[in-house]
Amino acid sequence: MSAGLRRAIVMFAVGAFGPSAPAAARAPSPTSACLAHVPEASARSGLPADFIVRVMIVESGGNPRALSAKGAMGCMQIMPATWAILSARYALGGDPWDARANMIAGSLYLAELIARYAIPGALAAYNAGEGRWQRYRDNGTPLPAETVAYIARIESGARDVPAAAPEARWQEAALFMPRGDAQTPSGKQPAPSQSAATSDQRPEGVAGAATPKIFPLSTSRATQTVPEREP
Repeated sequence: MSAGLRRAIVMFAVGAFGPSAPAAARAPSPTSACLAHVPEASARSGLPADFIVRVMIVESGGNPRALSAKGAMGCMQIMPATWAILSARYALGGDPWDARANMIAGSLYLAELIARYAIPGALAAYNAGEGRWQRYRDNGTPLPAETVAYIARIESGARDVPAAAPEARWQEAALFMPRGDAQTPSGKQPAPSQSAATSDQRPEGVAGAATPKIFPLSTSRATQTVPEREP
């Protein structure tokens, strides 16, 4: 287990949820079911493990059985139509409640979005839908307050910014400021379609798991987008 993942587990699984009960009385933590698959999700997507953990904690609190009012499912809160596309594209099986498959699918989808929109656009698109982000980017249509707060919570480590804090501005978040050493990969092939993708292929523009950079990656688009998830 990497040092980054260990830090993430300490920060989120312990710090976010309080001191644990004695071992004899402690029930299995829902968070552990999602965290167990972070290393594989990171390796498959090329995204840093601690970044995946931040998103997962904000999305579901680490509960693999989480179900939102709008129908988003599991660790990474994937909508049914989105799951259908991702599970076929990456050969993840048919069960969106499987913590492993859900973590991998959500991470691969995030990687696709980062390849298209970089950060913070990818997080806005993951939360509010690609159409919402595109309208903000192209026309200045305001993002939902929930989406602004969502991005700020991920930047802050999920615990420091309340979920309903519309005043939080992602433009001011340190995580999303440009870095001088960021590189944009070139010469990548288009992302595979659902029918052509194999389970070990990564989305276009995603660096290897050993490269802990998540922005900017690429601005090219995958061949198929998934349906929007409205806040």
